[in-house]
Amino acid sequence: MGTLDTPCFDTLSSHPPDPRVISNSAMWQSERWNLAVKKVPTKENLTGAIQLAFRLFRQRRHYDVVYTVGARESEMYGFLCAMLGTGKQPHVATEILLDEMQPNRLAWRIKRRLRSFAFRNTSKMIVFSNGERALYSRQLQLPIERIHFVPFHTNIQQPRFTRLGAYGFAAGRSLRDYETFFAAVEKLDFPFIVVADRASVAHLNKPSNVELHCDIPRARYLELLENARFVVVPLKADYRSTGQVVVLEASSLGKPVIASDVVGIRDYISHGVDGLLVAPGNPDALMASIHILMADDAICHKLAAAAMQRVEADHTFSAFAAKCLKIMAEASQQRGSI
Repeated sequence: MGTLDTPCFDTLSSHPPDPRVISNSAMWQSERWNLAVKKVPTKENLTGAIQLAFRLFRQRRHYDVVYTVGARESEMYGFLCAMLGTGKQPHVATEILLDEMQPNRLAWRIKRRLRSFAFRNTSKMIVFSNGERALYSRQLQLPIERIHFVPFHTNIQQPRFTRLGAYGFAAGRSLRDYETFFAAVEKLDFPFIVVADRASVAHLNKPSNVELHCDIPRARYLELLENARFVVVPLKADYRSTGQVVVLEASSLGKPVIASDVVGIRDYISHGVDGLLVAPGNPDALMASIHILMADDAICHKLAAAAMQRVEADHTFSAFAAKCLKIMAEASQQRGSI
C-alpha cells in the first residue's frame, strides 16, 4: 500500500494516445483527463442542457468522442443525434439515473420510449454498478455490450487514516432508509450523528441518541465524517444504484463501513473483508453489525485498512479517468459500427 499523505493526482505514464473528447465533465484532479477532454461550461437546468446539446452537436466534428454526464444533458444531445444524425463522432453517456419503474402509468411508458429514442445511437454508456448493466439495457433498449461498469472514484483528494471517534455516523439522501436505521439504533447506548436532507427524515421519529443535521455545507459534513468511529449507509432495496459516494469517502478517511446489501454497493464492499453488509430493511441485522464496530477496535482497524487498499487500487481519480478514457477510445475505434 502506498503512502497516504500525498495528493490524489494522477501522473502521466506510457499508454496509447487518448481520444480527443468534448464534454460537460471536468476532473481537475486528473492531468491525463484535462489533456484529453475539452470542458464545455453549462448551467444545471433544462435551458442549460438544451444549450449544451447544441454546442456539443456543433463542435462534435472537431473531436473523436462526445461524452455527456447527466440525464438531461445526455438526453438532449441524444435527441439531436437521433433526429439529425451523429456524424462520425461516437456518443458516450453516464449518470443517466433511471426513474422508478412504473409500467402501469402512461406517463412513465411515454418517457421510457422517448429515452429509448434519445439513446438509440449512443455508442457506449457508463454505469457505476455491475448490476445496473442489464437494467439499463432493458429500459433503454440498448445492447448490453454497449453498457460498461466503471468503479466510481472517491472525492477525497488525500486519502488518509483518521482516528476512530466516539460516535457512529450515517449520511446521504438518495434511497436512504433512515426508518430502519433509527429502529436499529434507538435502544443502543451509543451516540450517532446523521446528515440528511429534510425529505429523507420527514415524519420519522428521531431517537434521543441521534443528532440530526439537515442540508449542511459539505465542509461540515466532512468534519463530522472525519471524527466518526464508523459509518453506516442504510439503503432501501431498489434496482437503482446509490450510496457509493459516502462509502468511498468514509473508506478514504479510514472509517469502517456498514452498508445495506443492495445492487449499488456489492461492487464496493466485500462482506467481512473491507466492510460489513446487512440485509436491507432489517433493523436487527443492522444493530448486530453496529454492535461489532462499537465494541471491537481490532475489527474496525482491519476493515478500514482493507477498504483503504481497495480505494488506492480501484477508486482514485487516476483509475477512474483511465477506465473512462479507455472506453471512449474503444468507442472511437468502433465508430460507424452502430
